[in-house]
Amino acid sequence: MTQTIGFLGAGRMAAAMIKRLLSKGYEIKVWNRNQAKIEPLAALGATGCSTPAAAAQNCDIVISFMADDSASEAVWLGDNGALAAMGKGALAIECSTLSHAFVLDLAQKIEAAGCRYIDAPVTGVPADVEAGNTVFLIGAETSDLER
Repeated sequence: MTQTIGFLGAGRMAAAMIKRLLSKGYEIKVWNRNQAKIEPLAALGATGCSTPAAAAQNCDIVISFMADDSASEAVWLGDNGALAAMGKGALAIECSTLSHAFVLDLAQKIEAAGCRYIDAPVTGVPADVEAGNTVFLIGAETSDLER
């Protein structure tokens, strides 16, 4: 069974990761504020979505690559936010570089909604992602990480 992964953001790092996951056979749904950034990913097989909620609906995993706390809050918790569309038990993986206070609050809200939270900021550059050498700084429950 192929897992469906929703992506919130299609900047340089996220786009590189989306391309790599598509090449491995994952089904990818993606939302980005600038919809033009989705077009090259859709040409490779990703499904473009008009809202974060649409990108998260029916996904096993939702991954966010946002610029800051306010952008992350908007895509997870705002109008048409991803969290409201996620199924119970889905993994929410936050790869943005965010403040400690916001991460704690976001994790609590995601878990209160019945989903699982993984804090996973990424280091490196898109070429590292393309080569499969991405370094994640992960904070997660062991069972969520294994999954």
